[in-house]
Amino acid sequence: MSRTDGAVTGSLANGRRRFVDVATSLPAWAAVLLVWGGGRIVSTLWLALAYPLMGRAMPDNAIWGNAHGFGAFLTAWDGQYYEQISVHGYPTSLPLDAGGHVAQNAWAFLPAFPFTIRALTASTGVPFEVGAPLVALAAGLVATFLLHRLVSDRAGHAAGMWAVFFFTCGPLSFLLQVGYAESTFLALTFGALLALERRRYGLLTLLGVLAAFTRPGAVAVPLLLGVVALVRWVRARRAAAGTGVRSLDAFPVAERVRVVAAGVVMAAAGVAWPVIASHVTGRPDAYLETEMSWWVNFIGRVDFTPMTPWFLLAGRWLGVGGILIVVFLLVAYPVWLLRRSTLRLGSTTVLYSAAYALYIFAVSLPMASTPRLLMPLAPLFGSPELVARPWMRWTFVSCAVLGQPVLVAVLWLLGPP
Repeated sequence: MSRTDGAVTGSLANGRRRFVDVATSLPAWAAVLLVWGGGRIVSTLWLALAYPLMGRAMPDNAIWGNAHGFGAFLTAWDGQYYEQISVHGYPTSLPLDAGGHVAQNAWAFLPAFPFTIRALTASTGVPFEVGAPLVALAAGLVATFLLHRLVSDRAGHAAGMWAVFFFTCGPLSFLLQVGYAESTFLALTFGALLALERRRYGLLTLLGVLAAFTRPGAVAVPLLLGVVALVRWVRARRAAAGTGVRSLDAFPVAERVRVVAAGVVMAAAGVAWPVIASHVTGRPDAYLETEMSWWVNFIGRVDFTPMTPWFLLAGRWLGVGGILIVVFLLVAYPVWLLRRSTLRLGSTTVLYSAAYALYIFAVSLPMASTPRLLMPLAPLFGSPELVARPWMRWTFVSCAVLGQPVLVAVLWLLGPP
């Protein structure tokens, strides 16, 4: 290496250190806001660069045509369904394809996000293509602050900031500002986990119910609550047996009643949407058939059996090798969750990550939407193991920064994500 090259390398290293020093010297809220704002600028840049590319490639397309603006670009794909719900509500009869099967329709999307936009558009007059990204942006900012608090409370400020960086600047971070419900669901979920950490069961119930009407997957929260309550009850029993004290002071009766009530209400909310869809459309299988209409292009029409979708897809496209990959993931993920470095994130985060991943594996088909469905696992980005060494940190940073334009192109342009 020449003297000039060494000087350039040293200058870059000093620049990185100065930036890190400045970022770490800021108050936590300011550091989080700085990273979130920088991430939104970068995501806007990539989306803005992608917008004219698709407009030229598909000038006559109803979504991407030149007559449509950047706001329509940000509310495309699933955003069209949210707009339909926001403006017209849900259909009372399900659309059918040529074979008489249920076709893709709005019942696959829950109402909290589009109805929030309806309230905004009705009160301010802004159009959907403006209101939807604004709601997503605001919810994404709230989710970012809650994520930092969730991770930093257990693993420290540095771990919380790394989680914030990968969440707001990573490959999927552009979804925090498009017309999707992801950021709203993430804010509600992270808030629910914090409420559980602080044993604020009324707030937990409210956030859990709202999450259940925002995105599928909120049932992982009452499942987590049940596991946490069971562990506390067992420990309290053992403590009482060891001391001879009959009262379970570590988990008093009044708290157990609140836990059971919260769990029942959240679980009921988590399964309410299929019941509502059935009542409105008159078809008992309305929601299930609507969800599975998205599966047809991947595995054809099959009967739904929990815990099998990943095996079905892997076997169809990759044969025995694909099934072995799924088995490997089923073993490797729990092993990684139980590593000491991951456990530093706290039992709430680890147990939720297990419960939510179990839900995704049990009921969803791996497809283009799977990466965004895994966004609630963002607290795992705070695992000290992921950034334990300088080369590992900068490898992850490089993948995060360079991965976003790739996924904008692959998912948002070729999507739908």
